[in-house]
Amino acid sequence: MSNSKLNILFLSSWYPNRVYPSLGNFVQKHVEAVALNANVAALNVISDVHCKTKYEIVESNLNGVYTVNVYFKKAINIPIIKDIIRANRYVNGHFKGLKLVRKHFGKIDLVHHNILYPAGIIAWYLKKFKGVPYIITENWTGYLPSKRVKLSFLQIRLSKMIARNAACITPVSKDLKEAMISFGFKSKYEVIYNVVNIHLFHPLKDKQADRKIKFLHVSTLDDPHKNISGMLRVIAELSKVRKDFEFWFVGEGDTKSYIELANNLGIYKSFVFFDGTKTTVEVADLMRSADCFVMFSNYENLPCVIIEALASGIPVVSSTAGGVPEHIKDSMGILVKPTDEKNLLVSLIKAMDNIYSHKYSAEELNRYANDNFSYEKVSEKFITLYKNILADKK
Repeated sequence: MSNSKLNILFLSSWYPNRVYPSLGNFVQKHVEAVALNANVAALNVISDVHCKTKYEIVESNLNGVYTVNVYFKKAINIPIIKDIIRANRYVNGHFKGLKLVRKHFGKIDLVHHNILYPAGIIAWYLKKFKGVPYIITENWTGYLPSKRVKLSFLQIRLSKMIARNAACITPVSKDLKEAMISFGFKSKYEVIYNVVNIHLFHPLKDKQADRKIKFLHVSTLDDPHKNISGMLRVIAELSKVRKDFEFWFVGEGDTKSYIELANNLGIYKSFVFFDGTKTTVEVADLMRSADCFVMFSNYENLPCVIIEALASGIPVVSSTAGGVPEHIKDSMGILVKPTDEKNLLVSLIKAMDNIYSHKYSAEELNRYANDNFSYEKVSEKFITLYKNILADKK
């Protein structure tokens, strides 16, 4: 390891693994960004029903990041006892992973923890007993007023303790920052955005003119969150007044009910098309080939797909949920209120007219993404924060 770089350990309650391959992929992107300018290790612990032994440890090097995934066997299904055993294995799994990280690093300068609870307990332990400071990056929508999740008394107490002892909390949007403050999390705050690989997501040169408008939506296709059914109803109305478009839904969710609804609305495979899970490279290709990205969520923070669309040079039509309005201005797209299907219809028509009249500049959209969300810019912000924290510690 280079002595000139900081040794940063990333802990996370969510992180891509063999059980949930896409869980916390936005965290992984932050890890990769920081790895441009620091020595980085990522540690994640999760239960796996397919574990053949009590613990299985998988070491790997993913995109230049030393990664340790610790899997532990699920406990017997007996109330209370199950929870105690699970908690014990969860903590011990982290200790086993930490031994490998220390062997790899020699020393940990700072812990960058993601998704406050429950893995933040390990970050708190390392500060309390090992003197290693930590920051917390938060993406969870459960703190938002529109989606506030009821936590147990113990979860709230532990979460507030973890937050209070953090050197800084870095929510990915101003909206989430205010939500966390109102929730009672006391700490220093600095908003640092999600990231996009601008070398992968970039505009397509010389798009074909005078063709059908291609709308694109990429997500988990979870209806209570993304309001897929609402978009389908709006598309049906749009098809009554415009024929010069197609709308693609891409994601890992179950599409059976959506296909049934689209069939009933008379728009399936004429205006609406569905496709399954795609790799990041495939999503980048889809973005470049699209003319407009659409997100009609009931709640959000700052979805990576929004900034990926901007980096790809395509405008965005989105609900005002979460931190999206902090970035989408008139020159970048159109905002509508969540669940407002009438306004979404009007906005899609307006977006189509704007695209045909070349109102949106692909270069300008890409430049905004580069200036605010690139790996290089976000890495620089985190490294500056780390160094300031470590300087204050001395």
